[in-house]
Amino acid sequence: MQTDEQFRTEILVPRENVVVLALEGAVDIHAAPEFKALLLASVEQGTQQVIVDLTKVTFLDSSGLGVLVSGSKQAQKGSLAIVCDDEPMTNVFAMVGVDRIFTVFASRAAALAAAD
Repeated sequence: MQTDEQFRTEILVPRENVVVLALEGAVDIHAAPEFKALLLASVEQGTQQVIVDLTKVTFLDSSGLGVLVSGSKQAQKGSLAIVCDDEPMTNVFAMVGVDRIFTVFASRAAALAAAD
């Protein structure tokens, strides 16, 4: 399924060893390769805390979810946190058990506070 929502990313470095990948639009099979490359590049640089902000994501399919899971496996020396305030999306995280793999925060501020 291809959606009309164009995938965009913003990479923020609010402080040393913390990277925020702010995603926007549809994270689907078409956007997953770009998302995966950005996520793995952040992890491979030795970033201690990678925060993936999904608050502006309008659609997340299994390929996007797979990128999150593979990213958490790669982030063994650091951690991966998710920001998501969309209840149906967080319910899916809970249903498939990925909320046990990474911490899900309702706001970017909460994720950054936990990264201290």
